[in-house]
Amino acid sequence: MAFQMHKHKIPFKIIVDPSQKSASEVAAGLINPLVFKRLTKTWMADALFPKMYETYAEIENLLSTKFIEQKEMIKPLTEQDLPMWQKRIEQGKMNHYIKRIDKNLKLEGFKPIEHYGALTQTGSCNLNLMIQGMRNFLRQQNYLIKDHLKIEDVTFENNHVYWKNHAAEKIIFCRGYQDAKNALFPEGSFYLTKGELIEIEAKALCEDYILNKNLFVLPTGNHRFKVGATYQWDNINAETSKEGKSELLTKLDKLIDTDYTVLNHWAGVRPTVKDRRPILGIHPQNSSLAIFNGLGTKGVMLAPYFSEQMLKVLEDPHAETDNEVKLDRFF
Repeated sequence: MAFQMHKHKIPFKIIVDPSQKSASEVAAGLINPLVFKRLTKTWMADALFPKMYETYAEIENLLSTKFIEQKEMIKPLTEQDLPMWQKRIEQGKMNHYIKRIDKNLKLEGFKPIEHYGALTQTGSCNLNLMIQGMRNFLRQQNYLIKDHLKIEDVTFENNHVYWKNHAAEKIIFCRGYQDAKNALFPEGSFYLTKGELIEIEAKALCEDYILNKNLFVLPTGNHRFKVGATYQWDNINAETSKEGKSELLTKLDKLIDTDYTVLNHWAGVRPTVKDRRPILGIHPQNSSLAIFNGLGTKGVMLAPYFSEQMLKVLEDPHAETDNEVKLDRFF
């Protein structure tokens, strides 16, 4: 969102609370165009993916930092999976995402894979690198305010919003899971999900592909891999757990056949929404109040496309947006 506003020369400030953990800072940034359960394209994939790669290339150029890496994904298949995968290839609607179906794959450090599908347009976004680079840029441009925003300190008057000694035409809440308890918006729209992720070092594990079966094994360089993720819908917090780590290691041990060391273990809260769609728009009863949130588990893929839609709404409240993401649906 900040990049879109900078690109279109819209004056803005960002309030960042350094004490608050965000899911983006611990997420793996996986890029995957398919939903394996029913072997369908992820929602709006054909519109999202061109805009995603285009936008991230622009940000990489702005920051002089490369944080997107495209890498083929391998999806091990069972005998029961094969007919559906073959059918999808015959239908021709996924051929720009499914590269091939093959068998008898042996990758160093992984257990033999009898059947598999290979995906293209997959990869990852190094979110820590991008976020840190963007924050440095925002700081240099004097866009950044490090502070804790309390909702009760925000006031509205004469089509403007006021907070401390700042005044603006609009305030946009982009606070991830914290906005689930934002009193300025309807209750009950979020359905938060906790996720856990580990980082391992494995000297003898193939780094040429992303492997995805019940969890992902994502190479990040120097024999390091991110492995995840868990999904938990109760006891929501951003703390790591023995149960989460155990679940990941149990699934990992079914995929790999080599020694490894666990280097890190992270947890975060995904800002997922009940209907699994983002939330964006201007409050129907307050033209100075807006939200851009609910990107959930696929934020890397959703953010470029929908931040552009959000920008159009800010410039023209009557601009056309996808009905499925409109804030109005919760009123």
